[in-house]
Amino acid sequence: MKKAHVIEAIIGNTKVLGQLDSNGILQRFYWPAVDYYQQLKLFLAAIFLDGLVFFENESFKIKSGFVDDFAYFFEYKIADKTIFQLDFVDFETDSLVRLWETDFEDFYVFLEPMINSSSLFNAAKVDKENEIIYAYFKGIYIGLAFEDKVKSFTVKHGIDDANDNQLEGWLEATNPQIAVKLKNTGRIVCFLTFGNSKDEVYQKLSYLKQKGYDQIFRQNKTFWEKKFSKVKLICTQDPKDMQLQKRSAYLFYVLQNSKTGGILAASEVDEKFFHCGGYGFVWGRDAAFITNAMDAMGLSAEVEKFFGFKFSCQEKEGFWDQRYYTDGTLAPSWGIQIDETASVVWGFLNHCEKQNSLHLIEEYRGQLKKALLFLTAAVDSEKGVIFRSFDLWEEREGIHLYSNASIYAALKRAKKYFPELESEIEKKLKAIKNQMATRFYSPKLSRYVRSTDVRISHEEFLKLPEENRYAEKDEKYEITYYFKKQDEIVDISMLGVYYPFEMIDAEDKAFKATILAIERECQNKIVGGYKRYSDDKYIGGNPWILTTLWLAIYYKKTGQVNEAEKLFEWAKEHSLSNGLFPEQVDRLTGKPAWVVPLAWSHAMYVLYLYE
Repeated sequence: MKKAHVIEAIIGNTKVLGQLDSNGILQRFYWPAVDYYQQLKLFLAAIFLDGLVFFENESFKIKSGFVDDFAYFFEYKIADKTIFQLDFVDFETDSLVRLWETDFEDFYVFLEPMINSSSLFNAAKVDKENEIIYAYFKGIYIGLAFEDKVKSFTVKHGIDDANDNQLEGWLEATNPQIAVKLKNTGRIVCFLTFGNSKDEVYQKLSYLKQKGYDQIFRQNKTFWEKKFSKVKLICTQDPKDMQLQKRSAYLFYVLQNSKTGGILAASEVDEKFFHCGGYGFVWGRDAAFITNAMDAMGLSAEVEKFFGFKFSCQEKEGFWDQRYYTDGTLAPSWGIQIDETASVVWGFLNHCEKQNSLHLIEEYRGQLKKALLFLTAAVDSEKGVIFRSFDLWEEREGIHLYSNASIYAALKRAKKYFPELESEIEKKLKAIKNQMATRFYSPKLSRYVRSTDVRISHEEFLKLPEENRYAEKDEKYEITYYFKKQDEIVDISMLGVYYPFEMIDAEDKAFKATILAIERECQNKIVGGYKRYSDDKYIGGNPWILTTLWLAIYYKKTGQVNEAEKLFEWAKEHSLSNGLFPEQVDRLTGKPAWVVPLAWSHAMYVLYLYE
């Protein structure tokens, strides 16, 4: 069964995380952390009429949405009868709790495990006495149990077995596909629990069954009410803003591993890297925006925990690599991106100053200094930044305007806290500024360019005019590297020199010309919004929520209120009805596209409100 890439909602408890697609199918459940491992291959429900009817289907769906800002419901209609489905993750046991309400008599639940992201060597067995079905692999157990009476079961070929409305009662199987037929009394309650031993799962399920659904729901509602009581909300004339702020806060909570502090960019939807390099990781770049938004919403304790996490996984050379798991181990990466290190330094100092938490600078002084020494070593006192790395979109290796601005902002903010480095930092800041005015300026275009010294293929090298290319031979190997001197493609990230990194002011003539180029070349003329750069091809080259809001923030900060509000409203209109923002909006249909929800999108929405 192919996993959906586009989902409708995520449910979590700040420790583990589940995903629901637009039909209500639980596509993925991550345990024991928000980013690893995926435990489910298949989790479905069906009724039996003339055959099995899998009602989690768009043909039967009526509506869906959040309940009490933490649980998620779907409602279906079949043959004039309704089925109500509600999911949430229990904060105590890290278990999925699901409720169905329906009058259909023959009701089935199917489960196929994929323990620790692998379908290999999974097995299952039935505990008839306690009415629990266990799936297991190498000491990891999943337990499936119900408040309701089990009528029949099997752990082998469950869906095929149920096609005649009878189950054959197999008690054990390898490569299991579990099926349970339940005695329906109008309400069915399902518990799906995970643990490091059979006994742990048994204890959790016994505890949940003893408490019962109603008490569990009330306790989880109270848990989330306490969480939301900390959140600062801005009242506007549009009631949708209240919904979007609550969803943003919920998202920041559930994407953060509360045990370690790591914050995911998004819940992973492309674990096999079919379309991209993955999203279920921790990036310092995204987090610089996300933590700024979290601070604005009053979640400063969570932000402090995040930076504690980042300092715990700093590399010995002083930098942070591309991305990490929430346990601090290095995630699959394809190259250092220097703005990741600069973003952590800038974001951390931004947090310390805004929250009057300057004691944290002393606490992490040694690690901060290592990061600063790494950044200053990347800058030549005459030439500016000389360290080639990937850009913020992680596509091109070179020297990038956005990355340079992040280094500039980090060094400038850190200077006063490290007087022993002040003289050197001043030289580096001047060099970066001069580099922008010279190497990053195009006299031909009268504006800035996004990158210089970009590594390219030999084929592309041959197509470029000689004045915009050069080659370098490796000193040791028979390898020639090819470079483009200036990359003139218009890119929304060039806004970074003004916001958030404040490297130049808005009156800079070349910057004004750059803004005009962004407006002219990055706007989608069909559905509105702005794509990342003029020749963007990723997932078709769609407009993004975060890029559109980035330009909106620029307009707002420069007094262009009407233009800002138009883009802000466009972003809100292209959120899902449940208040979650996608990464992208389809360039032709205007529907949500690709990752849902994306934390950076929500961060830019919050930052617009607070700027």
